[in-house]
Amino acid sequence: MATPHDPADFVARLGSRASVPDEVRSRWGIAEYVALSARTDGIDEELHRLAYDEARTLRRTDPERVLALITALARPPSAELNKARLAAAAGIPATTVSPYVDLVERIGLVRALPGTRASVAKRAIGRPRMVFDDPAVARHLSGIAAADLVELSGRRLLAPLLEGVAITALLRQEPSSTVTHRLGHLRERNGLQVDVVVELEDDTVYGLEIRTAAAFRPHQFRNLEALAMRAGSRFRGGIVLNTAPAGFQYRPGLWGLPISALWDWETR
Repeated sequence: MATPHDPADFVARLGSRASVPDEVRSRWGIAEYVALSARTDGIDEELHRLAYDEARTLRRTDPERVLALITALARPPSAELNKARLAAAAGIPATTVSPYVDLVERIGLVRALPGTRASVAKRAIGRPRMVFDDPAVARHLSGIAAADLVELSGRRLLAPLLEGVAITALLRQEPSSTVTHRLGHLRERNGLQVDVVVELEDDTVYGLEIRTAAAFRPHQFRNLEALAMRAGSRFRGGIVLNTAPAGFQYRPGLWGLPISALWDWETR
C-alpha cells in the first residue's frame, strides 16, 4: 500500500482527461489514517536532539524555548500562524519568537501553507497555516491518544491531523509537479474559507476541502460552491477529500475523493 511519502503528482492527475474521479477506489479507512500518527517511540528523544543540535550551531538559541514552541505549534496542530499566541504559550518574548518559528520550519518539523494570492480572493487573511511534516509528532505533542482518534467521538480531534497529512502531501509534490502551480489556503474576513487553493499559471484555481467523514454530503461542498461562484470561468474544480472508500461525482466541477488519492490514485 502506498503511503503519503510516495512520489505522486495529484494536481496533474486532476487535469488529466483520462481521470474519472468517481472510479477512484481506496484501501484506506479511519484505522489506516490514524496509524500514520500512531508512532510514539523515540519522538521526545528526536525532538530533544534536534533542539540541542540547533542550539550548538546557532548562537543565542535556547533549546528549551525551541521545544516549548514546537509543543505550542501542536496545540492545536494545522493552525494559522499566530505569533502572539505562540509566544504566550511557549513563554517566549513576542519580540523574539519569529527566529524560533523560522528555525522549526528550517529543520523540517513543520511546513507553511501560505495564504492564497489568487485573484479570486477578497480581503483574505494572509497568515500561513503551519502543518507538521510528521503527523505522529503532531499527535504526540498534542497529547491525544491514537486509540481515541478511531472512535466517532474523536473525529473532531482527528480533523486537524488529517488536514496536516493532506496538506503536507500536497506541499511535498508541489516542487516536482509537471503542472506549475502554487498552493495556499483561503480565509476571508467575510467568512469564506477553503482548506487549500491550487493556483495555476493561467489564473485558474482548484479548491480542496479536507474532512474526516467516510461519506459525501452536500454541506461538505458549500465552501467550494461559494468559491466556484466567485471564480466563474477561472474555477477548474472543487474536491472534497475525506475517508470514503471511493470517489464521488457531486455535480459537474465538484467531486469527492479519498484522501489517499493524494498519493495512491487507484481506479476500479
